[in-house]
Amino acid sequence: MMPIEFDGCFGWLHPASGGRGVVLCGPHATEELILHRAWRDFAETLAASGLPTLRFDYHGMGDSAGGDEDPGRVRAWIDSVRAAVKRLRAETGVAEVTLVGLRLGATLAASAAAEIGGVDRLVLMAPCVSGKAFARETRALARMIPLPEGARQPDPAKGIEAAGFLLTPETVEALNGLDLLALPHRPAPRVLLLNRPDAPAPAGLAQRLRDLGAEVEEDTLPDFAALMRATECGPASRSGFERVASWLAEAMPLAGSAPMVTAAEPVLELPGAVERPVLFGPDGGLFGVYCAPSGAATARPALLFVNSGATHHVGSGRAWVVIARRLAALGFSSLRIDVSGLGDSAGRTAGCDNLIYHRGSLGDVLAAVDWLESRGHSRCTVVGLCAGGALALNAALADPRVTGQVVINPGRFFLGAGITTEDIKKAALHKDAGGYLRQLTRPGAWKAVLRADRRAAGIARSLLIRAAWRTAGAVGDAAARLFGRETSGPGNVPQRFRRLAARGVDTLLVYSRGDVTLGERDLRLGPDAERVRDVPRLRLVMLDGADHSLTLRSARERFMDLLEEHLLQSQPAEERSRAADATWSGGGGCGILDRQSTLPSAPRPCASPPS
Repeated sequence: MMPIEFDGCFGWLHPASGGRGVVLCGPHATEELILHRAWRDFAETLAASGLPTLRFDYHGMGDSAGGDEDPGRVRAWIDSVRAAVKRLRAETGVAEVTLVGLRLGATLAASAAAEIGGVDRLVLMAPCVSGKAFARETRALARMIPLPEGARQPDPAKGIEAAGFLLTPETVEALNGLDLLALPHRPAPRVLLLNRPDAPAPAGLAQRLRDLGAEVEEDTLPDFAALMRATECGPASRSGFERVASWLAEAMPLAGSAPMVTAAEPVLELPGAVERPVLFGPDGGLFGVYCAPSGAATARPALLFVNSGATHHVGSGRAWVVIARRLAALGFSSLRIDVSGLGDSAGRTAGCDNLIYHRGSLGDVLAAVDWLESRGHSRCTVVGLCAGGALALNAALADPRVTGQVVINPGRFFLGAGITTEDIKKAALHKDAGGYLRQLTRPGAWKAVLRADRRAAGIARSLLIRAAWRTAGAVGDAAARLFGRETSGPGNVPQRFRRLAARGVDTLLVYSRGDVTLGERDLRLGPDAERVRDVPRLRLVMLDGADHSLTLRSARERFMDLLEEHLLQSQPAEERSRAADATWSGGGGCGILDRQSTLPSAPRPCASPPS
């Protein structure tokens, strides 16, 4: 597969020798994050069937230019489809073009096909019959997501905010104008309509397409529910994708006469930044996006953004993209990457997709550090959320070129054989031991243990192990202070932070108030992280009104302010002075926080720039 850029959109071209090309129109926002890895594999399947395939990010989504708040979003998304069709034809010379869309992507694909004409086949997978229905579903999703502790309800006048993404009032109004039942022209001569198995078939859609003169084949998408949980569960049944590949490969036309054009190096020019996709690692199988300031290079450390859980390199709610571009304007270069088995990077072995806390991922992160050094960045700060936090810590421990780390809501501090997000939830790895302790103060609980009740016995074993870890941690701290020697085992996390501080590594450790990971924090670092509160060069911040993945936009904004302040404070004095002048001239930020502090849910007024 080959990275490609067109009309401000980033995409991947999957070459093949057939004469029928495919443009994949993915779902929107959170659904795209969930499906990204499976969508990539789908494109590979289509290419293996002889179908040249282009998948891409709509304008304002993923790695493409723009953002949620830009005007004309719906028009831009449809124009992205049009531009993708044009680029596919130019690159491959295919005789036919097929559009394949999923969810809102199906709505956009059909709308674009009806506009541009010349689309030979159309596949609609679990389509949203109208943009209005999609907006209604998104509003319902937003209401179902519980607000984190201390958070304020997003202002409905600003639009619909769900899981880090925003539909502005203008976008909602434009979505209301999308309706597949009101298509003015036939989108394609042949249509494959795959409906959700858990919902009634969209009333009238197949008949409307037939009335427009299309030959319609209707079926169900049997693994829709599994696909919607793809990042949680790892590899899942994708029989629906195989059905589409088989249908598209029927009566394949001969390849066009035009040879594939060798695409120029993709470069995305942005306000204040320039982005380039990069392939790195020993065999070039790892993927990342390098974001550099558009002006002169600086001597500041580069930022290395690693995967948030199993989410690909754009980050939860597209946070890494937004933050990287904002920091580029301050002179910071960055690389956001996918480790093996996640996002757009190759897998290690069959069946290892979407595993997190995998010890093999550390080598991928260090390969990214190598790549940054090859581009002149001798120092870097690793930024990781959830499982990415464990990668940041372990990378800092393993490589002296990592001179800073930003660790956000780490669920664990150690790497192992790898686990899926779903298995973590089942195992309740983040559960606070306090709940178990309260259960075992009840006589009935101990009677259950004595009766060999397996669940209660498991709880007791868990508590004994946790108590042993806490004891070992306390003993390890004492031994380290007395003998200057670090102990091994799960209780030595504070000693690791101390070792990094002694090496001069700056650490920003951020927790969302009330987060599920606080139980693990207290287990490893002591109640309220008391065992690291005296560690130099470590700033411990509790973020009010923030969910685990910082998808609430107000919390993300405050985190970005905090990150900017931390990075600028970590620079040499002369660098800090220049950066402060640039930053505070725009009135950004909210001052440098103390090492152990709480960031309030509402920004504080800033009287003067930090010294």
